[in-house]
Amino acid sequence: MTTATLTKAEATENAVTTWLTSAAWAALLGVASGSACVAVRLFFRLLQWIFVQQTGMLPVAATSFQPARRVLTPIIGAALATFVVWLMRRLRSGLDFEEYVEAVRLKNGRIPFLSTLWRTVASAFPIATGAAIGREGVMIQFAAATTSWVGGRFPTRNFSLSRQVAYGAAAAVAAAYQAPIAGAFFGAEIVLGECAWIDILPLLLASASGWIVSRAVLGAGPLFPIAGRLPMTPELLWVFPLAVILGASGPAYQKLLHLSRAASRLPLALLWSGLAVGLLSLIEPRVWGNGDAALVGILRNKTTLLSIISALGCRIAATTFCVGTGTIGGVFTPTLFAGAALGLVAGHCLHLSYALVLGLCGMGALMAAVTHAPLMAALMAVELTGQWHLLPVIIPCCLLASFVARTISRDSLYGIASPEPAQ
Repeated sequence: MTTATLTKAEATENAVTTWLTSAAWAALLGVASGSACVAVRLFFRLLQWIFVQQTGMLPVAATSFQPARRVLTPIIGAALATFVVWLMRRLRSGLDFEEYVEAVRLKNGRIPFLSTLWRTVASAFPIATGAAIGREGVMIQFAAATTSWVGGRFPTRNFSLSRQVAYGAAAAVAAAYQAPIAGAFFGAEIVLGECAWIDILPLLLASASGWIVSRAVLGAGPLFPIAGRLPMTPELLWVFPLAVILGASGPAYQKLLHLSRAASRLPLALLWSGLAVGLLSLIEPRVWGNGDAALVGILRNKTTLLSIISALGCRIAATTFCVGTGTIGGVFTPTLFAGAALGLVAGHCLHLSYALVLGLCGMGALMAAVTHAPLMAALMAVELTGQWHLLPVIIPCCLLASFVARTISRDSLYGIASPEPAQ
C-alpha cells in the first residue's frame, strides 16, 4: 500500500473520528442543557405548590381562589421578586448579564452564570404566583448559561463557544416545548441567525438529547394536542389573507411591548404588575400564567367567541404590563396563544366549518411575524399540536407572515422580551 493511500485513509479516518466526536459532544451539550431546563421547571413547580397548593395550570388555581387571594397572590410573588433583585444588586453590584441571543452573536457565547442564576431565582416568584409572562424564556436562558459554563470549561476545537450555546438553546427549546425539530430550527434561525446546513445535524442531535431528558422526567408531548385530524378543505385558502394580517400585526405587537417599558419608571414597578394581574384575573382567571391553559382551552374548541375575545384582551393587557414593568420572563407562549386566538376569532367571524384550522395557522403565523423565523414557527405549530399533515400549508403561511413583517420592520422579537428587572 502506498504512502499516498495511507495518508488518504488516515485523513478519512480522522474526519470520521472528528465527526463522531463532534456529534457526541453536541449530544452531551443537549443533555446538560435539557437537564438544566428540567431543573428550573421543577423548581418552578415546587414554588407554585408552596404558593397555590397545586402544580398544574395556574388558571385552575386562580378559579378556585376567593377574590382577595386571587389579587394578593401575584402581588406577593412580585414583592418577593423585588426583594431578590434588590438583594442581588446589593450583594453583587455591577454583575453583568447577557441574553443568550446577544451572547452568541456579539459576545462569543459567554453568558455569566451567576447573574443568570440570580435572575432565574428572581423570576421564579412571579412565575409561580401567576404573572402573565412566559416561564420558558427563563428556562432557556438558564439552560443556555449552563451550556456556556460547560463549554467554557471543556473547550473543543470543533465548535466555537457561540455554537455550543446555540446548541444548548436548541436543546432547551426542545425540552421546554417537547418540540425537538422546532428546537433545532430555533437554534439556527433565531440564535445563530442563519440556517446553515452544516449546523443542522449537531443542532438536531443536541435538540433530541434535551427532548429525551425532558420526556423522561416531565412526560411526553405534544403539549397542546388537538383531538382528531383537522381536514384539509378549500377553507384553508383563508389562511393566506390571515397570514398577511398577522404579518402586519407582528411589528405592532412588538411596538406595544416597546412602549410598555414606560411602566418600568413606576416606583416598585413589579408590585404594580402583580396588582394588574390580580385585578384582571377577577375578570378573566386565564390571565394567570404563561397562557398554556388559555391555549389548551381554545385548541380544544370548547370556548365561545366572546370567551376567546375576553381572554385575548385581558391576557395582552396583563402580559404587556408585566413585560413593561420588568418582570423577568419571555413572551413566546403568550405569543402562541395570541396568534391562535386571533386565528380562531377570524375563523368564527367567517363562519368556517373548521375554524380551528385558522387558529393553528394563526399560532404559527404570528410567531413567524414577531420572530422572523418562519420554519421554526411552522414546525412549532405542528409539533405542539400533533397536526403534522398541515405542515405543507403552515410553512407557506408562516413564510408569508414573516415576509410581510420584515417588509414593515427589520426588528424581531428577540432582544425586547426580557427587559432589565425593575427595582
